[in-house]
Amino acid sequence: MTMFQNIHRSLAPSDTLKVQCEPCGHRTTWSYRDAVARCGPDATPADIRRRLKCKACGAEGRARVWI
Repeated sequence: MTMFQNIHRSLAPSDTLKVQCEPCGHRTTWSYRDAVARCGPDATPADIRRRLKCKACGAEGRARVWI
């Protein structure tokens, strides 16, 4: 797992941000452009986790986030 400070500093345009719901395991990936559009360039992993709600099970704030 790669930890990062925020999207703009750590995610290259060719990278993908992976997000996985801890309770149910539902997983998705976002491109750099999608991640910035959804969360903003200064979003940290904690910001992203706090904002997300799983589409599969509805869990909020329980996501694992990595590059």
